[in-house]
Amino acid sequence: MPAGGYLLIHLIEGETITPLLLARRFTINPVLIILAVVFWYWMWGVPGAILAMPMLAIAKIVCDGIQPLAAFGHFIEG
Repeated sequence: MPAGGYLLIHLIEGETITPLLLARRFTINPVLIILAVVFWYWMWGVPGAILAMPMLAIAKIVCDGIQPLAAFGHFIEG
């Protein structure tokens, strides 16, 4: 029973609440997501495909924080 309750809470938080909150403030160009997944899958296989989205998000956050790269961060945003 406790494990099932924990799983239910985790699924509700991880699959609905967090994506809804993050989607309002953090957008990434869908075409770049597809290109990143295809590129990193080609380079590293399945681990690359899994890591493609986090690496793209990190690149956007870094570019938004560094003034000379702000234009690239805006391009990633779409």
